[in-house]
Amino acid sequence: MNVNEKYYVGLDVSSKKTAVCIVDYEGNIIHEAMVDTEPLCIDICIKSTGFAVTKVGIESTNLAIWLCRELSDLGYTIICVESHHASAFMSAQKIKTDRNDARGLAQLMRCKLYKEVHIKSDESQRLKLLLNNRRFLVEQRVNTENQIRGSLKTFGLMIGGVTKTHYSRRVRELIDGDGELEVAVLPLLDHRDSCFEHITSLDKLLVRAAKTDPVSRLLMTAPGVGPLTAMLYKAVVDDPTRFKRSRDIAPHLGLVPQKYASGEVDYNGSITRAGDSMLRYHLYKAAESATRQSARPSPLKKWARTLEKRSSYKVSRVAVARKLSIILHRMWMDGTEYDWSRPGEGKKELVSMVA
Repeated sequence: MNVNEKYYVGLDVSSKKTAVCIVDYEGNIIHEAMVDTEPLCIDICIKSTGFAVTKVGIESTNLAIWLCRELSDLGYTIICVESHHASAFMSAQKIKTDRNDARGLAQLMRCKLYKEVHIKSDESQRLKLLLNNRRFLVEQRVNTENQIRGSLKTFGLMIGGVTKTHYSRRVRELIDGDGELEVAVLPLLDHRDSCFEHITSLDKLLVRAAKTDPVSRLLMTAPGVGPLTAMLYKAVVDDPTRFKRSRDIAPHLGLVPQKYASGEVDYNGSITRAGDSMLRYHLYKAAESATRQSARPSPLKKWARTLEKRSSYKVSRVAVARKLSIILHRMWMDGTEYDWSRPGEGKKELVSMVA
């Protein structure tokens, strides 16, 4: 193909309409249109121009995954652009419109200034959806329990420390015989019990799935990693080969310090918190489980105890979560289980395990 025959497409997607912009190699706008947000409509619009399209750029949104898959099946080279990078590039525009955003995305494709987002497989996407909805139900249960606790405290009724299983029985004991409180609290309690039942059902489903999945069983051999963490790690990473080195997984999950260096100023801040927040939370909890006093001895635990003496509990657990993310990736790539039998030699041995 001649260099001057290269054309690039930018798609600014909304729920109903999509702005299409096609530019040539020099950045000249060749064609613009507004079409329905349907893969076939976009395909007809692009092919009607007769141009040999090199790349099609689309910003990362809720509809982006679906459109990327459908347009890829139609033969296009689709680039899903990281939203923060796209917003930073297009913020230079004085006027924000769908047409201008499509122009900006097309120019991003032409200049190769984009950061591409990995499109997960359908299996990983469905698994992540299940885990996200489970997390939503957990938050609903906790919020409802807190609302009930606060409501009963007004009347001097203290629920106290009870387990999740006995929570409902305790509340019913407190409000028994008070008609007005029953009318106000029982609807919330029924909602809480319904969430609890659904969460329990999903937990059983995920545990069964983890036991039958070879990748999850492999990851669960690492210290502190349970079925939920293993399944979540698999769903978020999706394809371990997209990371050239195991250590590249830590920045992707936001487990590395922020860096600011300008002139004479040079310091590290807190972790970036980029990437999937739920997986980062589960890795932190796995780090706590792997390094608690009663946990099984491991090189990871010994290294965490040494680091805690120099810094703090929280910093050491974040560091362990970062190390754990690297170890899990290397285990997945090599297909090897975590070796508990190795004598702990602190940081030196741990580094050798993830190199």
